[in-house]
Amino acid sequence: MPRQARPEGYSRRHRFTEQGGFGPVIRASRKVRGQLAMLHVGPAPQGISRFGVALTRRMIPRAIDRNRVRRLAREVFRRHAAKAAGLDVVLMMRARLAPEAEAAFIAELSGLLHRGARRGPAEPVSHPA
Repeated sequence: MPRQARPEGYSRRHRFTEQGGFGPVIRASRKVRGQLAMLHVGPAPQGISRFGVALTRRMIPRAIDRNRVRRLAREVFRRHAAKAAGLDVVLMMRARLAPEAEAAFIAELSGLLHRGARRGPAEPVSHPA
């Protein structure tokens, strides 16, 4: 008997699993900007929302800090209504994140997801098969 997905889970179907999967979303998407982060939002080809985090060493030099940002961002996404909106979302940082600014980052990301899900995708994105 197959297990049912948890409503607040972050299963493989909600991730970009193939290499280069962010590309089409980043190139042909609508951007939702905040002070610390920017979201690229486009329609999901299968109607199931996917979330990706694109971080650079230049923006966040230490691997432990990049992993922390990824964990925080995935936690916000998995609890947000945007997970059920049928969108592909890619997070990119616009500014360095200080450890004391994590609460502000979480609040901003939640607001960006809300704005991205509310307006919906601008245009369909073609994904390679």
